[in-house]
Amino acid sequence: MGNSSSNPSQFATAVCEDATGFQPGRQSWKTYDYVICGGGAAGCVLASRLSENPQISVLLVEAGKSNKGNLLSRIPLAFTELLSTAANWKYKTVPQDGLDNKQVACDRGKILGGSSSINACVYQRCSPDNFSDWVKAGAEGWDANEMTRYFDKAEKYSSSPDFPGIDTVLHSSSGRVSTRYGPFAPICDTIIDAAVNVGIPRILDMNADKGPAGVSNFAGSVDPKGERSSSATAYLTPEVLQRPNLTIAVETTVVRVVLEEKEGAESPQATGVLVARQSGRVFGVAVRREVIVSAGTVATPQLLMVSGIGPADELEKHKIRVVRHLPFVGKNLLDHFSSGSLTLRAKAGKTWDYILSPLGGITVLLEWLISGTGPMASIAASVGVFVHSDTIVASTGKEGKPVDLSSAPSGAPDIEIFFAPLIVINNGRTKTPGLTGLTIGCIAVNPASKGTITLASSSMFDHPVIDPKYLSDQHDLQVHIKAIRLALRIARAEPLASALALPDDSKDESTFFWPGDADPDTVSDERLAAWIKRNGQTAWHPTSTAKMGASPETSVVDPQLRVHGVAGLRVADASVFPTSVAGHPCAVVIALAEKASDLIKAAQ
Repeated sequence: MGNSSSNPSQFATAVCEDATGFQPGRQSWKTYDYVICGGGAAGCVLASRLSENPQISVLLVEAGKSNKGNLLSRIPLAFTELLSTAANWKYKTVPQDGLDNKQVACDRGKILGGSSSINACVYQRCSPDNFSDWVKAGAEGWDANEMTRYFDKAEKYSSSPDFPGIDTVLHSSSGRVSTRYGPFAPICDTIIDAAVNVGIPRILDMNADKGPAGVSNFAGSVDPKGERSSSATAYLTPEVLQRPNLTIAVETTVVRVVLEEKEGAESPQATGVLVARQSGRVFGVAVRREVIVSAGTVATPQLLMVSGIGPADELEKHKIRVVRHLPFVGKNLLDHFSSGSLTLRAKAGKTWDYILSPLGGITVLLEWLISGTGPMASIAASVGVFVHSDTIVASTGKEGKPVDLSSAPSGAPDIEIFFAPLIVINNGRTKTPGLTGLTIGCIAVNPASKGTITLASSSMFDHPVIDPKYLSDQHDLQVHIKAIRLALRIARAEPLASALALPDDSKDESTFFWPGDADPDTVSDERLAAWIKRNGQTAWHPTSTAKMGASPETSVVDPQLRVHGVAGLRVADASVFPTSVAGHPCAVVIALAEKASDLIKAAQ
């Protein structure tokens, strides 16, 4: 794979460490213009764009393996199978008070391409209102018009005759990340019609300039061959990997950013990084221009803190010398909490559950391997509903519409409801042979609950302490209860109701078909709340732990993504989001990285 290595001696210089750090001699270290810490959704973009100039040398350091040779990562519908592999960091939260002391998995990509290599492949530009909120929060220059420029720069849309209503003017066909619609299971159009019949407007394109409010099919980050289009496949193409000025280190961890405090200088300066493999020797890399941290929402604040940047009390607790006190490092963790799998029985022939049988699975896999078509080339979340919780009517009776758009507030939606045309329990780990059904996920996409990332130790090889504080703000729980009721009412609306096999009502909470079997007009808030706490999980969208803003008292980086008070150090990944976004954030991260590369080039 071009200039790629998992042996640090090939791209770095061995160093000795003593009790106070490493010995002098950085002048002899292998040196690059830019070192990018993390080869995830943002890091791959930056490595590709910055190395376009053959006079600029770039080192990209990724803790996971290469994406090359990982078959599961290529198959869009196989993403849940990746969660049990080495391509997942397999983080866990601390026990959550709001979830009856339950720990929750916090899955993140540990592979070149990061979470874009293991996610659900949903391509979404989210809401223009989100970027207005960013500007209000101090991120000047990150408005919707600016972000659209970079969405267009990144996207490579393939039109389909099955979706003639998509305005190709609103999509770019010249970018790097391949996007498209379909294929979709037969039940998907039925879901959309039912959502319309409960008062939700149909929109043809969730990524149009008015945002996602309404019901529509999701687009996928899938290429014309039916394969996942991640930041690794899109930006680290064979041609890019052959550039002599780009070096990619895999299976290597950045253990510290080297910060120098020169006499007379106003700020400490990032002059390099230390890298290592697990329990291996430490190696040094020097940098001429900048260190760019793109390790993600979990590992970016961890790396900043072990390097001496963060809340002084947290660093001192772990005997880390404070180089720059920045109180907001690791604060403001925002994650989209999901109430988990809400499953409904469906009549035969409408869904894709047949692929879960041994024969069906082999058949669709062969179809995908031979032609790149069939269910395996699809994304699991086929249909999405985005509404604001204020528009959901508390009680409607059997004939009323539960969504009243006349009460819609300004701003982005705060609820996402997605529909997958097969039964998915426990992220696919619980098998349901012989059953056919539909899986619904309800997500609060504007969480009021804010959590933290703190340190377990001063070592990057120890997972940090992740505390999202799910449902610590009761507003989030009430939003979820409303979302579940709306999902149940969509399921009981025609024509979807006729495609499902639902009882009038059920109080049997021992089956995974509850509360899908419950009557949405009679099931109590208390029972739904208890189910949410038992069943809830992450929607895999953590952001904002090194947020962008104007002040070092309330943010970590400025609008140019420079770490406040530290020269030569930037952050570019989802951790810098000032606020959450209404939807799936991967496309936003890639657009952010495209803009970051332009900001960095402008400073050269």
